[in-house]
Amino acid sequence: IVLPHLTFDKGELGLKVGKKTLSLLPLPGHSSDGIGVLIEEERVLFSGDVLMPIPYVVDGDLDQMQESFKKIADMGLENIVQGHGDIILRGEIEGVIEENLAYLKEIQKAVRKSSRRKYPLDLLEEIDVESVGKSRVLLGGLAEDLHQRNMKAIYRMFYGELPIGSEFED
Repeated sequence: IVLPHLTFDKGELGLKVGKKTLSLLPLPGHSSDGIGVLIEEERVLFSGDVLMPIPYVVDGDLDQMQESFKKIADMGLENIVQGHGDIILRGEIEGVIEENLAYLKEIQKAVRKSSRRKYPLDLLEEIDVESVGKSRVLLGGLAEDLHQRNMKAIYRMFYGELPIGSEFED
């Protein structure tokens, strides 16, 4: 493993590669160290995993992810090469960002609702990915699994513990 000799932890880092200007910028949310690379002349963003067909926040931070989405939406981009999935074209960017923000909002509501139950996990397991606005076939069929992990992780973020289900009753 070769450690980097140039790092940044705040702001942006600009690089010239031939006739192209690359801006490296923090895009946390999926993970705390997420970065994106913007090709300035082309207005193309390589977003890393902060932007995927289904947001995945298990190892990250929900608030940071939402802020990164808003930052991306304001960048005036031509295309986004997301961490996994298809390239997002200029006319699709706003809709994708809105859809991802809506998904995160819906699962937060589901988690809060589940917390009022004796067995919150039972309710969370009933809420499938399609009921909160995403297709189950995304990412080669992994969307449902990622969705369930998201809800458990957000429950842990909100309440400091994983949700329990009725199957854990003694």
